[in-house]
Amino acid sequence: MVQTGMILGGRYEILEHIGSGGMADVYKARCRKTNRYVAVKVLRKEYSEDETLVRRFNSEARSTADLHHPNVVSILDEGNDQGIHYIVMELAEGMTLKRYIRRYGRLSVRETVDFAIQIASGIQAAHEHNIVHRDIKPQNIIVSDSGKIKVTDFGIAKAATGDTIASSTMGSVRYLSPEQARGGYSDARSDIYSLGITMYEMATGKVPFDGENTVAIALMHLEGEIVPPRNYFPDIPVSLENIILKCTKKKPEARYQTAAELIADLQQVFTSPDGNYVYMSPQVDDSPTKARSEEEIAQIKKTLMGDHAPESDGNPGEVTGQSTEKDDEDYEDDASVHPKLEKMIMVITIVFGVFLACLVFYFIGTSTNLLRFSGGSTAESTTEAMEDTEDTADETTTEGTTEAKKYVTLPSFIGMTRTRAESQAEELNLTAKFEYEDGVDEESDSLIVVAQGTDEGRDVLEGSTITLTLGTDEEENTQVEVPPLVNYEEEEAISELESLGLKAEVVYANSDTVEEGYVIRQTPKGGSMVDEGFTVTITVSRGVSQVEVPDLYGVSQAAAERELNRLGLVLGTVSSDYSGSVGVGDVFEQSIESGTMVDKGTEVSITVSLGEQESYHYAGIVQVYDSPFEEGETGDIELVLEQGNSTQTIYSEEDADSDSFPVDVSFESDSGRDATVIFYVNGQEYNSYPVTWERVAD
Repeated sequence: MVQTGMILGGRYEILEHIGSGGMADVYKARCRKTNRYVAVKVLRKEYSEDETLVRRFNSEARSTADLHHPNVVSILDEGNDQGIHYIVMELAEGMTLKRYIRRYGRLSVRETVDFAIQIASGIQAAHEHNIVHRDIKPQNIIVSDSGKIKVTDFGIAKAATGDTIASSTMGSVRYLSPEQARGGYSDARSDIYSLGITMYEMATGKVPFDGENTVAIALMHLEGEIVPPRNYFPDIPVSLENIILKCTKKKPEARYQTAAELIADLQQVFTSPDGNYVYMSPQVDDSPTKARSEEEIAQIKKTLMGDHAPESDGNPGEVTGQSTEKDDEDYEDDASVHPKLEKMIMVITIVFGVFLACLVFYFIGTSTNLLRFSGGSTAESTTEAMEDTEDTADETTTEGTTEAKKYVTLPSFIGMTRTRAESQAEELNLTAKFEYEDGVDEESDSLIVVAQGTDEGRDVLEGSTITLTLGTDEEENTQVEVPPLVNYEEEEAISELESLGLKAEVVYANSDTVEEGYVIRQTPKGGSMVDEGFTVTITVSRGVSQVEVPDLYGVSQAAAERELNRLGLVLGTVSSDYSGSVGVGDVFEQSIESGTMVDKGTEVSITVSLGEQESYHYAGIVQVYDSPFEEGETGDIELVLEQGNSTQTIYSEEDADSDSFPVDVSFESDSGRDATVIFYVNGQEYNSYPVTWERVAD
């Protein structure tokens, strides 16, 4: 059993459990040679005796060991330590794309295209290494806070032989290619189909095919017509819709043949959103609808069920950015195809049916006196039998619903003080009962837990009582309890550690909630027992993080506000003006240039288009009656029109005198915006006059 503090392969120190999957558990670990945090995927003990599953588990590391790409979670190492099979991976941070879509809804066109290009880039790198992923879905794609994409979980990927591989093992059925559903050959174009379904979900917030069970959904992939995304959201560019529809063609030869071809078309979406550059293979009938025979449906079901336990190995979860999450839809898929679960449901149904029949028979018999024979002995016997049946049914029901009860996995309390142990138990909704070693002073403040009644790693019901034995630590001179340092000032935290004989390693990170210079988090946590001289890592706040201002050109006001909010920015003033470069209501100017790094919370103002300006010009008139000159005086006069950031001289006269007045000047402008005429005398501002415009058709 893998435990916190264990060293695998002589170098990977297990720090904490962070995720679980179908065949494996995943732990955060620290490599002692590089002092780098990694994710370690460990094959569960119940599968470690199955040579086929062990080979499959190890093949993941071997098939992707040489695959290094910015959009792929890298495999760093593999090994077998005392029967524990493990894979060491890059520790990515972020959330799965599935959770991202659930949190923010359908993505903007810009995000959809950007994410799709990154995913396709990772897939292309795998294909160039003759690796087909075969399980592309949002649950296996990590989105970092900065929008960086990582493709993960190559647990069912295999190195391709030639151009194709034979596959009977399926990924999630909602993203399954038709050839995978048939149990036939799957190649790089199968990944492109699954990416097309994923792009559809990003653009619309929903999957194109869904049904009551996996077989029904698989048949939809084989026969069903995809509803074009623009039927739901007309704002999706025509070119992006065509790209998605080409990716999801039923026949592999009608799709993009490589991820590089897909990327090339995706890169043109913003330069030519309604362009007709997506080549569609001419086909009379891309997906002929026909009735499937019982044998074909049986083959599809056999393909979906597979020959082994679920293939989706555990990968680190959202805290670390690896894909461990099992969404509700995935649980539904597993339940509909897992033979053990079907068998359990059948047994429970039969037992419950017998119990119900006995209950009905008993009530009918007693109400009609049919069971009253030999002084009621038969009725009593029937009652006893019914009670036995009820007990059996209760036991079965209890077994079938055990999972509904809340369990917690017991940690190790060894080395904790009484106060720390009580606090830890309370956090887990458990009650700690304390006993003492013989001969110890029960009033001593130096006692620690030296034994626990229930072993670490065991699952116990919430509310249970656990027995902990307090005693003296034989190595109390070499063990130190790590203090809680969160919200300490940096220097104060370092001083506290050094006073206890511990070392401090300081790293820095931005924080929107913790003031600059204060500790955000620490590793290990406060209350942990470590050796003297152990290095404690503290993360210190650098203050409010900065983000890059996005390019809002061409998006709607609502989409611009959502994009700014997603990045922690605020929509400022919204103004409008005529512009024919974008559609009506779309952004064509922003107050802060895209790409600029600013603090979160910064306001970004936008200008949206009123559409292309009609063919009009504006006429104005100004009249100056009062002369600034006395009789006999002369001077230079000038009338200047100021409108926005532009200026224009509309009248000037040298050596003007009192006879030059009144001055009556007419002028024109292309804009009806507010304007002012400034009257200058000998270069000095003398007076100003607001302008009233009259719109005149050209």
